[in-house]
Amino acid sequence: MNENLTIAGLLENFRSGAMSPVEILERSVARIANLNPRINALTALCVERAMEEARASEKRYMGGIALPLDGIPFAAKDLLDTENVPTTYGSALYRGNIPRTDAEAVARLRQAGAILVGKSATHEFGWGITTTSALHGPTRNPWDLTRVPGGSSGGSAAALAADLLPLALGSDTGGSIRIPSAFCGTAGIKPTRDRVSTKGAFALASSLDHVGPMAQTAADLSLALAVLDGTYRPGMKDQGPNPKMLAGLRILVVDDLHPVGLTEDINRVFAAACRALSRNGATIIDRRWPETDRPDPYGILAPTLNAEARLRHEITLRHYPLRAEEYSPDVCKRIDLAAQYGLPEYIEAAQRRAAFTAHFVSLFSGGEVLLSPVSAVGPVKIGADALIHDGQSVELRTAVMGYIAPQSLSGLPAAVIRAGFDRDNMPVGIQLTMAAGSDHRLIEIATALELILGATAAGGPNL
Repeated sequence: MNENLTIAGLLENFRSGAMSPVEILERSVARIANLNPRINALTALCVERAMEEARASEKRYMGGIALPLDGIPFAAKDLLDTENVPTTYGSALYRGNIPRTDAEAVARLRQAGAILVGKSATHEFGWGITTTSALHGPTRNPWDLTRVPGGSSGGSAAALAADLLPLALGSDTGGSIRIPSAFCGTAGIKPTRDRVSTKGAFALASSLDHVGPMAQTAADLSLALAVLDGTYRPGMKDQGPNPKMLAGLRILVVDDLHPVGLTEDINRVFAAACRALSRNGATIIDRRWPETDRPDPYGILAPTLNAEARLRHEITLRHYPLRAEEYSPDVCKRIDLAAQYGLPEYIEAAQRRAAFTAHFVSLFSGGEVLLSPVSAVGPVKIGADALIHDGQSVELRTAVMGYIAPQSLSGLPAAVIRAGFDRDNMPVGIQLTMAAGSDHRLIEIATALELILGATAAGGPNL
């Protein structure tokens, strides 16, 4: 759709007149019509309004008054409210819901000239890591249509991987930007907690929720995040990847944080990323967890997320159990299981979370960037909850959550990029984490790493 141009490249072509926002939107709409029925990444479109906005964008370029993201098509996860565009939160309970206002993150992108094309699929209420719902059905991974894209922002990642759009919004409570970015071979960032407003986003667990940008490559995250977090300044441009910045970086690897062993392929890709960093002047530092006991981040995340989510559905919204038959069966099961987490368990988890976060943050005294996998395994087949790993049946959730929970609990920024492929030609992602507030520096490092790994040149799925 964009001839492998970054968002910055598209903007430059718009400014020069080599391309027009109308032309790019038309290409995007045509590709959506062709491919979306196969992958089910987008659940609602607003093409007519988008075309009007593209024509207005074209006029601004002609008049020399273009906005920061003028003419860039994007999708918003269906957990984010969108003015006059259906927003269902992936649930039959909200079939026909049409908000009157945009979520703040959506509004900021649109005010910067980006063009909302439609809504991307989410796991119902964001409560799942495979992106399926009784209302919209399963979203398919563009690299293998029999597999899940990850979740719950799977629609955003699948749309990006299939090159339907260059930009999307996602949300991340327990890995929901990072997991699908890894499984679909795209890029995404969970920003520092509260850096990007969650106003107008359906709350899964309010103390853990984040909103952030997702894109085809890490370079595409830069301007979008600047618009979203209010740091954009006139004339700001994406500087592009600079591998020289990797020289002298201290990269932390903490094996204690890996609760489930990696598959041979993912371990190979992770090791290759470490070697590439070393060849470019970075120092890999193996660290141990600062306590004698192995950490249990998922054991802290589970009671926190479940207790807050159950409270919202049972007390705040009063949907459950009164309207239980309208929920997807898997979400019903999660609400029922969440009943085991009462106030004592929630308070204990809060205390453990504070202690864990203090130890996790202390790791960065020995290095600038924590490099870690996103999952011990690749994406499962649609409809499967588990897979065979090391000769045993392992639930996908167990194989993933220990790797992404530390950043959710601590609120530290974490970016995911594609680092390679497994033997089935499925993408493998890696995660980079930095200290709070280092979001833009993190994107610069991720962009440089992406370049030296050749991830940007590897292309996308052959659909």
